[in-house]
Amino acid sequence: MHPLSRALQALCVATMASLAAGGLVAPAQALAQAGPVVQRFNIPAGPLEGVLNRLGRDAGVLITFESKVTEGLTSSGVSGSYPTDEAIGMALQGTGLTAIRAAGGGYALRTLQKPSIGAEGTALPAVTVTASAARDARTDGTGAYTGGPSSGSTGLDLSLRDTPQTVTVVTRQQMDDQGSVSVSDVMRQTAGITAQNYDSDRWSFSARGFSVTNFQYDGVAKDYDGVYDWGATNSDMTIYDRIEIVKGATGLLSGTGDPSATVNFVRKRPTDRFTGSVSASVGSWHNGRAEIDLSGPLNASGSVRGRFVSAYQDRESYLDHYRQKKSVLYGVIEADLSPNTRLTLGADLQDTDPRGSTWTGFSVFHTDGTRTDFARSFNPATTWSRRKLETRNLFATLDQRLSDDWRLKLSVNSESSKHRSLLGSASGGNPDPITGEGMYLFSGDFRGNRKQNTVNASLTGSYELLGRKHELMLGAMGSDTRTDGPWSESQYPMLTGSVFGWNGTFAQPAFTQTASYNDKRRQSGVYGATRLRPTDALSVILGARVSRVSGDDRRVYSDGITQPLTSSLRKSGVVTPYAGVVYDLNDTYSVYASYTSIFSPQSLMDVNRQFLPPVEGRSVEAGIKADYLDGRLKASLAAFQIKQDNLAEYVDFVDGASVYKAIKGVKSKGIEAELTGEIADGWNLQAGYAYNHVRNAKGERVYGATLMASQPEHVVRLSTTYRLPGSWNQLTVGGGLSWQSAFHGKVYNPADADYAILKQKGYALVNLMARYQFNKNLSATLNIHNLFDKKYYSGLGLFETAFYGEPRSTTLSVRYQF
Repeated sequence: MHPLSRALQALCVATMASLAAGGLVAPAQALAQAGPVVQRFNIPAGPLEGVLNRLGRDAGVLITFESKVTEGLTSSGVSGSYPTDEAIGMALQGTGLTAIRAAGGGYALRTLQKPSIGAEGTALPAVTVTASAARDARTDGTGAYTGGPSSGSTGLDLSLRDTPQTVTVVTRQQMDDQGSVSVSDVMRQTAGITAQNYDSDRWSFSARGFSVTNFQYDGVAKDYDGVYDWGATNSDMTIYDRIEIVKGATGLLSGTGDPSATVNFVRKRPTDRFTGSVSASVGSWHNGRAEIDLSGPLNASGSVRGRFVSAYQDRESYLDHYRQKKSVLYGVIEADLSPNTRLTLGADLQDTDPRGSTWTGFSVFHTDGTRTDFARSFNPATTWSRRKLETRNLFATLDQRLSDDWRLKLSVNSESSKHRSLLGSASGGNPDPITGEGMYLFSGDFRGNRKQNTVNASLTGSYELLGRKHELMLGAMGSDTRTDGPWSESQYPMLTGSVFGWNGTFAQPAFTQTASYNDKRRQSGVYGATRLRPTDALSVILGARVSRVSGDDRRVYSDGITQPLTSSLRKSGVVTPYAGVVYDLNDTYSVYASYTSIFSPQSLMDVNRQFLPPVEGRSVEAGIKADYLDGRLKASLAAFQIKQDNLAEYVDFVDGASVYKAIKGVKSKGIEAELTGEIADGWNLQAGYAYNHVRNAKGERVYGATLMASQPEHVVRLSTTYRLPGSWNQLTVGGGLSWQSAFHGKVYNPADADYAILKQKGYALVNLMARYQFNKNLSATLNIHNLFDKKYYSGLGLFETAFYGEPRSTTLSVRYQF
């Protein structure tokens, strides 16, 4: 055992305890004996161990060997459609190794002849076959911009090319290259995604013209409450291996068929050999950050493995008197209980404590209807304003291989969060253009606790029908979310003097609790999907889900006189069908089409304090996908059309609460194109273009319910890095481009006594990066964001305000890897 493994063992156990109060290449079993299954492989040439690792992941089989046997050996890779046996043989050509079927399933390597001249080999010593799991698509340590199989669309482990929807994978390497440490950092640079600020601490993400509200963690859905996002849009990225974004509706698995996208955060997992890294970074506005990541076996046999990750960040901002402190802890242990059973236990913690937090943005109009011109550094928040959030997650997964072809997976997740939003922001009203007077404070003291428990069970495998092999997935899930806390009415005291000289100084009002609230959300569902293979080239995926949802909101007033406010929602027997077809034109190109229905319950309320009816509709997508350069480069082109009824539209602010109405006949149509991967040796690229056109039944532009803004119709995202050749190969350079067309927002103009439509013109943001690898352990990376210091609105329309995007910033990071 590595000398640091004992320390890692203690860290993993201690982390989970505090939060609660060689040779495995591909963790899966061998294929069934029903006959050879032909599968498409696109594995480039490279070190033999890496080729076998990817082959095992893609085929879903276990390959065992001693690492020293593959040391120094290379493989020409595997490209084309072959049975697994043949694919492994191709990968081993010229290595002096062969593979035999192991008694318990899977494959074991044996030496035929040592690669050195004339030496005769001996059989490898017996290798213990450890527990099995599904195909491993981890990206950490691969250096790649492309991901492996994903089950986020249908519940079946499918390659991105075999999935009949657009799937974007943001790998660990991309996040490191871009200097992305938060969800907003990632989403702002991801193809097909747009991001807008609510305020200094909250974001709204959109895809295909609609808000993204489906968030998952290791495939387990998290209840999202819109603007009260409980940290969903500000999670720290250090604990995640990758982000999988499935465009379009995914109601088959999540139950809420939101037609924009589903974002799945996949946590880092332990490795079977010791690895680790420490890093530190400094940046603009006194931005300091440190990270540590340790992973490896926790016992001599390697049957128990652990990983510990921690980060701490203390930063200021381009906004005056704003400061945020954030701490992250993550621990996970994997234990192979038997050759067919794996248990994973983990926990993560994130505490975020910002000061000088804004509640909305700055006023857009003067009292005479002329536009304000606040500096980007202007912070309307008081110095005592804050949004403190603490989140704890406990999770467990039991992965059981029932036979060579069947697998049972049980996942349990328990999340507890609490927040205190003590807010004061000089964002209300409109200032006099001369005196700066006339503004008032948005202020309130909001507290809450949330507990969400989720259970998900799935059974996957293959079966034989009419002489061909097909795949099947069956599942069930249930979730229970409870939110409660005291309620204090907002206060709106007038500012004395001019807002133009505002420095955040304002006496904190005395907030009095006037009520308490208790909200409940429950969801359950059963679902299934099958992938039929009528021919080698044709796949047909059929699935359905039956869901039940309920919600109860109750507000009880402290005066004992006012009647409680109650709202409820009940829906059962809701059927969400799914259909998809994929046809392989050849080894490079596939065409596909998919259809799914939309059903998404809403937490927004109408003027009668009743929930709006669930959003319902349909989503259709068709396109073509391709694998180039032996799978190192992936491309896709898709066209989509979405129709929704009961979409929320803002009406007014009544009795201290926003009220909405449901509108029908909202349509979105558009196209998306992506190109991702390694286009040449050392040259990685992610490029995407998206177009969407959203209109209501009257042909009018559609504005968001909370953030009263439209979405840009054209979006371009480009990110690339290039490692220089020859004697310069220690240097990697890169950059990024984010361009989007105009978007519009509704903001009240006091001079006209009506809403004005403001336009943020199209703009481009340019980023640069450079990394120098001093040796195999030590590297330094420089990131520059918004190189040309573009001034633009990044948020528009929340309570008649706007928010500026971040100016140019620079970050220097140093990492030591061991």
